[in-house]
Amino acid sequence: MTLRRSILLIPVLLLLLMGGRHMAAAHKQELKRLFEQGQSHTEFLAAATHRKEMWDRNTATPTVLQLVTFRFLPGHTEAALAIYRNDALPLYRQNQDMVQFRAYREVESPVPLDLMVVSRFRGMQGMDASNESLRELAALAGTSMGALYGAISDHAAGHTDEFVTLLPGLGTGAHASRLTAFIRYRIVPGKQERFETLLREHVAPWEARNGVSSETGRFLVSDGWDYLRMISFSDLHGYETWWRAMHALDVQDELEAITSRRQEIILGTLTDFSVR
Repeated sequence: MTLRRSILLIPVLLLLLMGGRHMAAAHKQELKRLFEQGQSHTEFLAAATHRKEMWDRNTATPTVLQLVTFRFLPGHTEAALAIYRNDALPLYRQNQDMVQFRAYREVESPVPLDLMVVSRFRGMQGMDASNESLRELAALAGTSMGALYGAISDHAAGHTDEFVTLLPGLGTGAHASRLTAFIRYRIVPGKQERFETLLREHVAPWEARNGVSSETGRFLVSDGWDYLRMISFSDLHGYETWWRAMHALDVQDELEAITSRRQEIILGTLTDFSVR
């Protein structure tokens, strides 16, 4: 090992120390392998940083999403939105157990929907804590969450509830955007692990290199779906560019082969409904 390589190893050793003695041995072995390949300092440090971030994410409490999709009675959408805006959102803003809240309206969708609301929590225990906090906050405001949600339901023709656990490493992370594509996947039985591997080793790295904001989660509760991907865009042209590039990837044929059904909807963010 040259003196220069030895010197360049110092910041990486510090990075490993940051992971502590609990960092998985497999991560350390992979870093050693990358180092011995003779990568440039920049490439090697980037790889080491990525491994450290992956370790941190994998040992953290997983983020859980609750997605509620509404179809409202004709002429009732604005009344339902007013209840969210005037009564529910003030409580959400006080509720620190709810990590984030977003609301979306349809832009392009093969299925009818008027509103989708997405709440983020620190695991299912975070969702339980959030529900308890909301009950207390609503009581202090002289109402109840049951009454608020009941009032919204009075305007609804129907709704669906879905729960998703986000999977670290299968996306590049969420960023604020005007449009979001929600892509649901039903995978051929026995091919779920292969689907995740293709995303982790091929799709997510490509998205990272091309500045695409993405997240992937596994459904806990759904109408027969296995995975959800959320891709953020500034406009419809950005979605088309991503779609064409994705279909040009070498692994696209295999992704198609192990996907038995896919549904894509594009929604626009209601920015005045955003919490955190």
